[in-house]
Order: sequence, then C-alpha cells, then structure tokens
Amino acid sequence: MDNLMLTATQMIARESQRVEVSANNIANVATPGFKRELAFHSVLGAQAARQLQQQALDAAAGVAPEPEPALREGAAQAPAATRAMQRATDFAAGKLQHTGNPYDLSVTGPGFLQLATERGFVYARTAALHRDGEGRLVTAQGWRLQAAGGGDVSVSGEDWKLERDGTVVDAGNPASAVRLVEFDQLERLTRAGGNAFAAPDDARMSERQPGAQGAALASAVQQGYLEAANVSVGDDMVQIMEAMRRIESAQKLVHAYDDMVGSALQRLGGM
Repeated sequence: MDNLMLTATQMIARESQRVEVSANNIANVATPGFKRELAFHSVLGAQAARQLQQQALDAAAGVAPEPEPALREGAAQAPAATRAMQRATDFAAGKLQHTGNPYDLSVTGPGFLQLATERGFVYARTAALHRDGEGRLVTAQGWRLQAAGGGDVSVSGEDWKLERDGTVVDAGNPASAVRLVEFDQLERLTRAGGNAFAAPDDARMSERQPGAQGAALASAVQQGYLEAANVSVGDDMVQIMEAMRRIESAQKLVHAYDDMVGSALQRLGGM
C-alpha cells in the first residue's frame, strides 16, 4: 500500500467521523441544553506520520497492530488515522425558552447544575424536573438535583419557588439552595449522555452558598425556562455535505489505484 492508498484511507476515516459528529448534533437539536460537538484535524508530527504508514503496511500484511502502552488493558485500540480527527465541545449558551413550568430550570452564565446519578455526579446547564414520591426534584432519568453543601433538593408541595441565586423558597420559607458550580477548565468535562457532563475528580470548580460573604458567581438560575440546544442545523448540514464530497473523492482514488494495480497485473501476466 503506497502513499496514494494511505492518503485515501486516512481521508475516509477522518471525514466519516466528521459526518458522525454533525449527524449526532442534528439528532439532538431538540434536546434541551445539548452542546454541539466540533470535529477538527490535528497536526500530525513526524512520529505520528510514521506510525500511520507502519499501521497501513501492517494492515496490508495482515499483521495485528501492537497496543500502545498508554492505553489501559481492555481498551479499544483506535487507528492513528482515527485519532488524527479531534473532537471538542462548544459550550456556548443556547437560547432560553420560556415554558412556564416551575420545574424547568436553566442556568445563565457559565455555571452548571449538579445532579446525582447511580454512578456519581453529572452536570447540566438545564434540567426538566419533577417531584418524586419523597419530594425530591428529579429528572426523567431519576437523577436528583443537588443542594449547596450536599444532599438532594426537596420541596414539601407545589408552593415553592427558586430565587436567581439558587435559594429554594418552600411554603414561603427558605429551605435549601441549589448547588451551582463553575468550572475553571470546561475542556476537561466529558459527555455523560444527553445534555449532561461528567467532571474528573480533580476538576477545579467554584461554588458559593447563597447569602454567604465573598465574590458572587457569574451564574444564576432561571425558573420556568429551558435552554435550547446550541446546534446550527444549517452549519452541520454543510459539514456533512462537504465531508461526503471528500469521502467520494477518496473512494475514487481507491478505485483508480485498484484499476492501476489490475492493469499492471494483467500486463505482467501476458509477458
């Protein structure tokens, strides 16, 4: 396999990922709080380029690639051509949509709500909640809204409201406060399904108790609103069409190479 085939296979692998990312964005355009994903090329150094070529030669010879030491045991081995396409999340805020439902909460500013799941905490910019049998505010998945200082946010009935600083006023009395956090490095957050994100254990975050002394967070909570996805369907459709054109061009390269090899073999056979 020479450089022509290597270039074509790399292009197909990269552009296929671009199609996958854009298609997933479009599929989640109606998911409240969804953050679109971006796909972009990383610059490969000489060592990575040599690794790509060696993997192509090994594949042609039927040799299985050796796992990288940095990968954990049992983890999937991604080809270098696949790793050349990087992904990032666009955390730009979506538009706030008024629903009038007091159980719909959204964050303005860079902050996140904290939700407790069976596997740990996740963070979301918006949440469509309801009151469960124990009075806790939970999502459709059963994820529990967390209070500042720890524990679940609970209300006694329908007579409750939420102040912009996160204070929960239940039956006219301040009962608790929603935990609102801001992360120093958003790029360290990983997707946890839907509009939720997980944070590493050593993630640096800011939090302040409502009414406490100290600098206020740049974020606030809006009750009765849901944040729309920040997906631009038009942009992602253009990305898909451009990627499909590149894939078609790469496929033509593969077919042309196959025809050349076939012609060469025929000529050799006739000698």
